[in-house]
Amino acid sequence: MYKLLLVSDRSEVNEAFSKIRSWEMLGYKAPHIRDSFDGAKESLAKHHADGICIALSSEAEENALLDYLREYFPLLSIFEAGTTEDEVRRYLSELSILLNRTHMDFSNDRFTEEELLQFCRHEFFRKVMSGQVTDKALFLRQLRLMRSRLNPARPCVIVQLAEPADNDKIDGKWPYGLDRLEQMLRQLCGTELNGLRIVPTVLPDGRIFLLHCPMTGYEEQSAGDSMTAMVTAHTAESIAHVKEYMGLDLHISGIHVAPDLTAICDYYKNYGKM
Repeated sequence: MYKLLLVSDRSEVNEAFSKIRSWEMLGYKAPHIRDSFDGAKESLAKHHADGICIALSSEAEENALLDYLREYFPLLSIFEAGTTEDEVRRYLSELSILLNRTHMDFSNDRFTEEELLQFCRHEFFRKVMSGQVTDKALFLRQLRLMRSRLNPARPCVIVQLAEPADNDKIDGKWPYGLDRLEQMLRQLCGTELNGLRIVPTVLPDGRIFLLHCPMTGYEEQSAGDSMTAMVTAHTAESIAHVKEYMGLDLHISGIHVAPDLTAICDYYKNYGKM
């Protein structure tokens, strides 16, 4: 049974949670309930939690709790606060799917929870870029569940890579497979660039994207020419590394600046088929 912590002083949220009568049937124990930042810290010090729901009236207190979790509980999933029983059940179902992935037994594969959470993030972004996730509210809920450090309110840069038309290595003939290709791109393209998280994504049809997403805790950067120039220069260096170490001759086939991170949910519809 997974364990939960509800931190809420909002009556509509507490009432919605109280309507759940069969927590065990949902795969959870009845949640511990606190109504303040101090109460949450006290509970977390005494009781294990697999998921936490935060619904405090004070924005300052809620932000303080989020900062505390970021520092001391960076892997604890944060799920949405429903105001009806149906919403609570829906958000708990989303949490269950993630927890089942990050707590499953891989037998001889000794992956840590942090590694499994990272796998889930990469899998999620593949779904987004292939057009399978278009609901922006769902997108934001998933970022919180997976404890992503990306800032959804900031612009991001999407770079699409391709090989020359007469080179079909990526189209099913690169001997190590597309999953291995994505892993190698993570190593060769780096993970961060001046406050941007670089997320290499290789779709099942062989299309390659480098998402340059803003992270929380960094000063804001413009999304104009300077940001695009920085990303383009770094991508050129990455392409040279890919050529040297993997023998793949890639080039930039498109660059798109999205107004905020949620806009990538529309990328496939607007640009991804190009």
